[in-house]
Amino acid sequence: MVTFHLNDLPKEKRIQMIAELYDVINSLKNRNEVRLFFKDLLMPDEIATLMRRIEIAVLLSTGFNYRQISEILGVGQTKISNVQKVLQREGNGYKIIIERLLNDRKKRLKIKKIKETDQSDFEVLKKKYPGYFALNNLIDEVSEVLDNDPAKKREAALFTPSLVSSKNKKHRAPMH
Repeated sequence: MVTFHLNDLPKEKRIQMIAELYDVINSLKNRNEVRLFFKDLLMPDEIATLMRRIEIAVLLSTGFNYRQISEILGVGQTKISNVQKVLQREGNGYKIIIERLLNDRKKRLKIKKIKETDQSDFEVLKKKYPGYFALNNLIDEVSEVLDNDPAKKREAALFTPSLVSSKNKKHRAPMH
């Protein structure tokens, strides 16, 4: 069986092959198309491996150290080090995804907290009559946008399914 190596191709063909992969991914129109594509393209363990790298990058960028990340995700120091090197070297792709993922998690956390706690009468009224409370709602949204609280970032970083290992062994987030 012949093993394919990208570097065995002439430079022009390598560039074309990589560009076509980017174009294929860019052509996907919605989350369902992305899901179907990656489901067909990658094995579940490969998807998990990619997501673990992203999780490591998220935790590194929010101030967790190697030991903490190893405890939280159950990954080795080498894997963490490899992600750290990419983040230090450039990591622009990671930076884009980290920011978007953390913002999405913050929103999901906020929704989860609202569902878990009884809403105050004032909050119910704000939602029921948004026109009357436009200024209040605007202030809430602006404060959310301006909110760069490191504690909220760390909480969002830990809002991940990766906190539970594949053996159903629960990992606790290290306390500071």
